[in-house]
Amino acid sequence: MKTVIYYFTGTGNTLAVARDLAEELGDTTLIPLRQAIYYGGFAPDADAIGIAFPVHFLIMPAIVRQFVFSILFSGSPYIFGLATCGERPGGALFRLQELLSEKGYTLSAGYSLVMPENYIGPVDLMGDAPCREEKFVKAKSRIPAIAAAIREQRVSVPEGNNSVLLKIGGRITCSLATSMYNTPGRLHATSACNQCGTCARICPTRNITVAKDGVSWGSDCTQCYACIHWCPEEAVDIGGRTAGKPRYHHPDVNVRDMLIQRGEPK
Repeated sequence: MKTVIYYFTGTGNTLAVARDLAEELGDTTLIPLRQAIYYGGFAPDADAIGIAFPVHFLIMPAIVRQFVFSILFSGSPYIFGLATCGERPGGALFRLQELLSEKGYTLSAGYSLVMPENYIGPVDLMGDAPCREEKFVKAKSRIPAIAAAIREQRVSVPEGNNSVLLKIGGRITCSLATSMYNTPGRLHATSACNQCGTCARICPTRNITVAKDGVSWGSDCTQCYACIHWCPEEAVDIGGRTAGKPRYHHPDVNVRDMLIQRGEPK
């Protein structure tokens, strides 16, 4: 069975899970969904199509919505979702189901895997550091069963909770972080910045500019926090709330992987 998995990752959790699933399935191609947005058009022919992404504020990131709007699938592939989350997936996979349905496609299944937290501000949720290895092991243990379900093209209800309360809660939380606290507007480089350009090179929306007079963020922030967690000097902060707090990225994912997602060769 030929499978294509489109993925979006900020700190590597989703890419690590997608790789594990691709290895278990065999004959699977991983494609950054950011690149699919740039080029648009039809997806490669495949028996199964996966859409892998992290859950932000109990909902899917805006960049994933853009992907669904821009992509077209050939034939009638079996489509599945794969969501990584810190604690719970909320209604993210149900929203994916709705968006695909609006385009005439069917989400046949949606799986969620709990991975280490990477949300560092304005509220720090990264207190799960002592449990990270346990989360890695538990997530990996689910991969064979998920792969078997995909091979057999089983149809199931997406994992998560599609309650109205969670829908409203996710939107409110996103609004609070984005509009009221204005997380994107508070991103800045500290005096520890050596202008290496890592943040700009890995930003999936090409939202960061590094110049002689400093680092600046534009208006297209998807709040993946890649710039914060991948900065080798830990020189990116959100206001004053993240100063001195530990950073995180998946141990099996590196900067080169992030550059590939961005569309750079290395």
